[in-house]
Amino acid sequence: MKWFSKIDQKIFSYILVFLLITFIFIGFLGDSSSYFVGSLTPEITGVCLELLIIIWVFDKWQEKNKKKKLISLERRLREYLIFFLKHNLKTLPQELRVGKFFGKDHAKNIEQLDALLQYIKKNGLTEKEVISIQEHCSRDYSTLDNLLPVASELTNEHFKAWCRIVYFVNCIAKSNEPVSKATIDIIQNIKKFDTASFNCKLYVGAENV
Repeated sequence: MKWFSKIDQKIFSYILVFLLITFIFIGFLGDSSSYFVGSLTPEITGVCLELLIIIWVFDKWQEKNKKKKLISLERRLREYLIFFLKHNLKTLPQELRVGKFFGKDHAKNIEQLDALLQYIKKNGLTEKEVISIQEHCSRDYSTLDNLLPVASELTNEHFKAWCRIVYFVNCIAKSNEPVSKATIDIIQNIKKFDTASFNCKLYVGAENV
């Protein structure tokens, strides 16, 4: 069955549709008294129809399972982003704190992140916030590195955003960049991650969208 694994599923479906239509015409227009038209044609038509139903049902089932898996992976990564946003910026004014950061609340998420970015650009971070972020990055940078293969299973946009988040977290952990600047870069890439999830409908609650 090696030949079957090399055939694209869509192409195989087209071949089956072509054969199905061809044998239906043969059945209607051919001599029904002949063995080929009277016996073989209905059998071949039935096999083609059964294979098409199996392929289409299997494809739908496979697609649904794949989406559930990707949503689960996205949620795992999102939880780290939520932890970063909520626990490192506790001293900011209440109206600037990011809320639950659910994927379905994309517009609200972007609005909150933009407000947070503007505040940090204008006012910087307090010493307490800087220390908290440094400690967080020093503790978790290896975990975020290890999650790169998880991000790679999502879309290219997810992977690029996660790579940049990991890069700037490493910069903070190793004191290679000012914390305020690297934090701004991290938040900008969190925005890109959230946008990628929303655009591809890879977030909790999007299963039936």
